[in-house]
Amino acid sequence: MKPFLMGLLLAGCAQAAPPVTRIVTVMPVIPASLLHCAPAPDVPVASSQSMVARYIVALWQAGQDCRAHVAAIAQATVMP
Repeated sequence: MKPFLMGLLLAGCAQAAPPVTRIVTVMPVIPASLLHCAPAPDVPVASSQSMVARYIVALWQAGQDCRAHVAAIAQATVMP
């Protein structure tokens, strides 16, 4: 009878089972269109200021394309 009583007393002090933590790896799907940027324009042989201005605008547009893609990738990879 004593071993049975000891078992009951010890069982009353038992701790609850620890919570199970599961780590799930999520790989977001990045569209291929976001992995490529518009090419930088070739540097023109500038004979006028208007050619230089068009080059600067085209260069800015190519950079803006890449910045938009990077922002979209960053938004897609943010964990909720």
